Amino acid sequence: MGKEENTMKGWTQRILAAAVMLALSLVSLPVESARASASAPQDRAGPPPSLAEIVEKPYLDVLAIAEQYAFRQNEIEAFREQLEKEKEQKLTALKQEIAALRQQIEAARRKLSELNRRSSRDDPQTAKERREIHCHIQRLRKKLVEKEALERKTVEVTYENKEAKLDLLTRWPPEKKRIEEEIRLGRARQRPYGDVEDIGFREVGKGQEKDIKMGEDAIRELKALGLMPPEFKDEEIETYIRNLAEHIARNSDLRVPVKTQLLLTDEVNAFALPGGFLFINTGLVLEAETESELAGVIAHEIAHAAARHSARLMKRATIASILYQAAQIAAYIATGGVVSLLTYYLLEYGFAGLGLVIELKLLGVSREFELEADQLGAQYLWKSGYDPRAFITFFDKMASKHGYARGTSFFRTHPAFADRIIHSFREFAFLPPREDYITDSEEFHRIKERLRKLSQEAMQQQKEQERKRPRLRKEETCPEDEPPKSPSPPSDSNRSFLGCLARRTGVRDADSLTGSRRAELFA
Repeated sequence: MGKEENTMKGWTQRILAAAVMLALSLVSLPVESARASASAPQDRAGPPPSLAEIVEKPYLDVLAIAEQYAFRQNEIEAFREQLEKEKEQKLTALKQEIAALRQQIEAARRKLSELNRRSSRDDPQTAKERREIHCHIQRLRKKLVEKEALERKTVEVTYENKEAKLDLLTRWPPEKKRIEEEIRLGRARQRPYGDVEDIGFREVGKGQEKDIKMGEDAIRELKALGLMPPEFKDEEIETYIRNLAEHIARNSDLRVPVKTQLLLTDEVNAFALPGGFLFINTGLVLEAETESELAGVIAHEIAHAAARHSARLMKRATIASILYQAAQIAAYIATGGVVSLLTYYLLEYGFAGLGLVIELKLLGVSREFELEADQLGAQYLWKSGYDPRAFITFFDKMASKHGYARGTSFFRTHPAFADRIIHSFREFAFLPPREDYITDSEEFHRIKERLRKLSQEAMQQQKEQERKRPRLRKEETCPEDEPPKSPSPPSDSNRSFLGCLARRTGVRDADSLTGSRRAELFA
């Protein structure tokens, strides 16, 4: 009996132990279930936002959504078709508005014809009527320019921006997995410019020192022709901009001194010329919301200089050929030739506006170079201690904000938005993580406020000077908001400008231009 009793006691203990363990496991199930529920992304974040909401969000938010939720391809394609229809509807409405404006202009011209049939000379009343019609035509032409050259581009950029965010939802998750796998296998440094720890000691843009004279020559010519906005002079502001640019340059692959100039213009832009010459518009500084956004644009332009992009492109299109095209524009103004609406608009705001034309011709449109500058710029931001995503946040804001999508170098049509964003995010993922990125500073906001106050007066003075520049108006006494009219004979200042161009390019009148050259510039 003793042996059987011990056996029974052993089984009883085992059963009791199993019961206790089962009870404990049953008690813990709600806890574990709650933990699992809390850790599930879907439960933590709730349902995903709609696609209509997503395309209105900043790129960094879209990136987080793409990592957290999966979207059906047919759902995305259906929404893409909806966006395309919306875009076409807006462009169709614009075409109708443009046609209506042209009809109004023709109606106004018919009124001029009626006045001309009344008599051979104008009496005071007829002269007054004629002037009112002239001013009316000028106002209509301004609206026509804005609709044709500006609003259409804004619509196209806005929808390209939205489509890029849709692409991000499907393209980023698999791309991130590939990046994580490359990092796990130790292949992160095998990507182009993957040696980020060697920034400043690696071979990027060999022969940068040869570019200095090229840049100096380009600047001298542009200034001599009045094709560059005036410099903004204030020692405190200039020192801040210079120090910021030099800090980024020290943490880049640029091996020539960076030389900064602040240009007085509300155009939101910056550009680099060969040899480390960096031009920053006051409009860019005022539009940036944080120091890191301003640093992001500067880093992007320093990347162009370090990789010698403008120098390499200038080998294809020399400064002489660029100036030749500027001369063509001026010759058309002098002889009353017809120019494109966009050129028409630029010239109405003074020849300084041609700086944009010169810049785009100088820097060109290169998919390879823009993607390279995006990558290097992100690396230079990272090395300088700034959040490398800052350029994308600024890019996103400018692409989304009405009116700023129309002229800056950030919004060239090639490469597409989606390609640039994916390429940039790929680089962000590869960069070694850092703590305490610089995002902003009190000094930036103090300088920005000082610039805002000082630039207002300077801009007013500039407007007074621009009134003396060559303009396309017939009726100079119309209200200030009137648009350009048809090209007029050159004033004395025009003749001086044209003479300067003629001496440098040999272009003296529109008749000297070949048909192919006309078509190339004024298409």
